[in-house]
Parts: sequence; C-alpha cells; structure tokens
Amino acid sequence: MIRKQDATSVITSVASNRVGQSLAWDFVRKQWEYMFTQYGVGSFSFASMISEVTARFSTEAELQQLEEFVEENSAVGFGSATLAVKQAVERTKANIKWLQKNKQEILDWFEGQTQA
Repeated sequence: MIRKQDATSVITSVASNRVGQSLAWDFVRKQWEYMFTQYGVGSFSFASMISEVTARFSTEAELQQLEEFVEENSAVGFGSATLAVKQAVERTKANIKWLQKNKQEILDWFEGQTQA
C-alpha cells in the first residue's frame, strides 16, 4: 500500500526511466481529476511530478497528448502545477524543434562512429 503523501513520489520514480515514463504519463492523464481533488490544490509535489513525467517528451504525439490533457482538465485545474504544465508544453515544442534541426546530423555522426 502506498501512503497518500507518497503517491506523487512513486509516480515520479516510475517516470524516471524510459519504459516507466509512458506508464506514469498514462496514469496521470487518467487519474488527474481524482489525484487533484484528493491531494488538494496546494500540493507542491504536483509541479515536480508533471515536470518529471513529461521531461523526455519530444514527439508530436506526446505534444498532442499534453495539449489534450490541458484542455480536458481545464475545469479541474492544475493548482501549483499550472506553471509546470505550461513549461512542459513549451519544453516539448522546443524538444521537437531541436530534434527536427539536429536529428540527421546526430544520426550521421553515429553512423560515422560505427563504421570506423
């Protein structure tokens, strides 16, 4: 059994690896309203949880999910995580742009390193 006050820490820990990140994100998306109403508007751990769960987002699909999450939960709100949610959207957009700009160069470099 996970104590109520430890729930966001558990989610953040699960999200800390690549495989767990998608599981944590799915859980947060499906359970946001419940978690938010149970743990309260003022829980500061929500901001770090959102930041950690979305830290590696870098695809259009992830951006779309994030934007849908914001829209679907606008009535519920985000409390102390409001800024973290906005930053997650901006960071995801920046990551997408960075990949678009640098992906080929990085792939070329890796190919050059493996041929040597």
